[in-house]
Parts: sequence; structure tokens; C-alpha cells
Amino acid sequence: MADTILIRDGTLVTLANENKITKNGAVFIEDNRIIDSGKVSNLEKKYDYDRSIDASGKIIMPGLINTHHHLYSTFARGFSVPGKAPENFEEILEKLWWRLDRNLTEETIYYSALISLVECVRKGTTTIIDHHESQSYQEGALDEIAKAVKEIGLRASLCLGASDRYSKGEEGIRENERFLSKLDSNPSELLRSMVGLHASFTVNNDTLDKSVEIAKKYNVGVHFHCAEGKVDQEKNVAKYNQRVVERLYNHDALGKKSLAVHGIHLNDEELDILKKTNTNVVHNPESNMNNAVGYADVPEMLRRGIKVGIGTDGMSSDILSQTRCACLLHSHESRDSRVGFEEATKMLLENNPEIVERIADWNVGEIRTGALADIILIDYHPPTPFNENTFLGHLIYGLVNGTVDTTICNGKILMHNKELIGVDEESLASRATETASELWDKIR
Repeated sequence: MADTILIRDGTLVTLANENKITKNGAVFIEDNRIIDSGKVSNLEKKYDYDRSIDASGKIIMPGLINTHHHLYSTFARGFSVPGKAPENFEEILEKLWWRLDRNLTEETIYYSALISLVECVRKGTTTIIDHHESQSYQEGALDEIAKAVKEIGLRASLCLGASDRYSKGEEGIRENERFLSKLDSNPSELLRSMVGLHASFTVNNDTLDKSVEIAKKYNVGVHFHCAEGKVDQEKNVAKYNQRVVERLYNHDALGKKSLAVHGIHLNDEELDILKKTNTNVVHNPESNMNNAVGYADVPEMLRRGIKVGIGTDGMSSDILSQTRCACLLHSHESRDSRVGFEEATKMLLENNPEIVERIADWNVGEIRTGALADIILIDYHPPTPFNENTFLGHLIYGLVNGTVDTTICNGKILMHNKELIGVDEESLASRATETASELWDKIR
């Protein structure tokens, strides 16, 4: 017998192209699908249900999507780089991130993923595209993340960033193919995979070509860092006499299912290639500001018709705050208050769902009949008129500060009344702290 849930008496926001806002709204869920939505007075007459969730005083809306995360980065939180502070992006990589990822273990991968996934639930994110790095523990690494994803109950597309910086590119290639093969044999409602590459300046042509070959074999895209720092361009030009996007294009790594993450230091010709190949770009404003690498010209990319989504790059699991950051960043940098608002909300609400559908074939990011039942309830009492014309302003300047009360993914309640279901968060945090301390002792 199917499990049914009626979410009732909240302010319903459907999103998608025909966003409708309904007061005293309701959503009827059966198993993992949305069956109906509208006025609660209509739905409660039409359906019998196993469970009712009172959404009074709350916004009912689709679960949020993060198109570039690094779950493993959780264990960098609070860590101080030994010695002299990094002066540039390459030093940040060498002194922090590469030290971290070459000391990760089976246990640290698992617990860092669990912590970030819990934070996703608390912040209303139900779908992530993750890019993992653990050069010391590659074969089997994606299984540890997948185990955490299944335990928490979110949707995730996973990959490992193969790299030749420690002469381990072949190992990374094998892990991506192993995990793709595993999902091919045993499909999962909550898991998908891509072929991962680190920034192209750490990837030789053999690793690049073999990775593309695997992506084609399994009909998936390639997920890679793209011109995040100037060093990526400089080293590609010096070694291969090609700029980043040009080299990736010549090796057939681009396309509708691929993710070019960051895209900061790109010229017009590279933007033209991204548009021509229909390659997705993911903007990560807070991370870019934190690393002082510059910022992607998102308004220009969108003007050219490039599909640009938004991610957190492991800075946090709060994609709503990331969206407001993008809005403010582009207004500030352009010195034009008309720039940023539409671009930021388009990335989150329109492009992220479209990117996920391209990559994972999941219909998420909207409340409509037949869509997957990924829904969140946010505590929010609008102080001004709340309707289709004002929603985006409430999202950026109000809902971003609201508290997520309930998170549902694939029809399963993961958090209700701000209480996680089936997760002892205090014990989890305690065990994660012990594991992180052991890791820090190794990399200091």
C-alpha cells in the first residue's frame, strides 16, 4: 500500500515557469511523487491520507538544489594552516586543500559527508551535485559518501576528481568507472554519478582522454574545476599551448551533461565554446571571494545563453545564503543595483533544476503533479504583500533568514518540527569531532 502525506494550510509556492502562490495551500504526496496541489479545502475532500502535516505559518516550496558541493571540506572548518599564511590561490591549494585530501581516510570521508548532509537537510537542500577529492583514499571513496547519502536520505550525484598531482590519476579514473558501473548494475532513486576531474592544470592528457571515454561509455558528463584561479590558465598555456576551455573542448570533455565549475578567468572565445557546446557552468561566489580569485562574469554568461547554476563549493550547505551573496556581489562589482537580483534567482530557481535534469534526469525544483516529492516548509510570516510579483524579493531578503521546519526528500520526511528523523545529531557531531581531530594531527 502506498504511503500518502497531505501537507496542509501553508502558503504554497510552486515555482517553475508558472509560479503560483496559494494561501491555505496544500500538497498531496503518494510514495515519492507529488499527486496534486492547490487549496487545502479541495485536496482534503479528494484524498484519503496516512499522515497530515500542519504547515500553518510556513511557506511550502520545492526542496533546494546545490549544483557544486564538496562534502569532504567539512573537516577544514576551523583548521589553521601551519606556518606562513597562503598568499595566493595556488598556496591555498597546496597548504590546505591538498594536505587535507591526501590524508582523508574511509572514516573521515564518511563522517564529513554525514555532517554536511545533515546541514543540507537543516537548510532545505534536497539535491546536491558533489565533487569529491581524497587522493590518499580513492578506490571505494564514493561508496563511503553514497552510504552517508542513503542514511540521511537526500539526492546526490557523486564523482571523484581524478588528478595527476600525486601520480594517481589512473586510480581516480578507476574509482569513477567502478562507481558508475555499480550504479549501472544496481540503480538507485537517490544516487547518480558523473566522471570527476580536478582542475585541468593537474590533469594530463592521458587522464583527460580516459575520463572522457568513460563518460561517453556511461552517457554521463564530466565535472571539473574550470579557470578558478589564474594558475589554471597559466599552466595550461605553458604546458599545452591551449587555454583551459580550448583544451577541454579539443579533448571532447564539454557538453550538455558536463559541469564547468567557477569559470572566472575566461575570455570571449572560451565563453563562445561553452555556449556552442551547451556546457553548464556553476557559480560559487562565497568560495571565490574567500579565495580572493575574482568572480565569474555571470551576467555576461547568461546574456550569451550559457546555462549557469549556483553552488556552495563546500563553503557551507546553505544555498539560499549563497544566492543572496551572488545577488549582492554582482550589484557591487558592476556598480549597478539593477544587476545581480534576476541573475541570482534565475541560477537557483530555474537553472539549477534544469542542470539536475540534464545530469541526473530528476524532475525536481517545482511542485506539480508528477514531480518528485522533494518539499520544504520554512517558518516565515511575510511583513509585506506576498504574491507572485513579490516572491523573489521575499526569497532574497526574507526567506533567506527563515528557519526550515520540515524537509521531505523522495516522499520521506527527513526533518519535522526542526527535529531530524532517525539521526542523533549530537552523537554524530561528537564522533565527527574525534575523527577530525585525528585528521588534523596528521596534516599539521
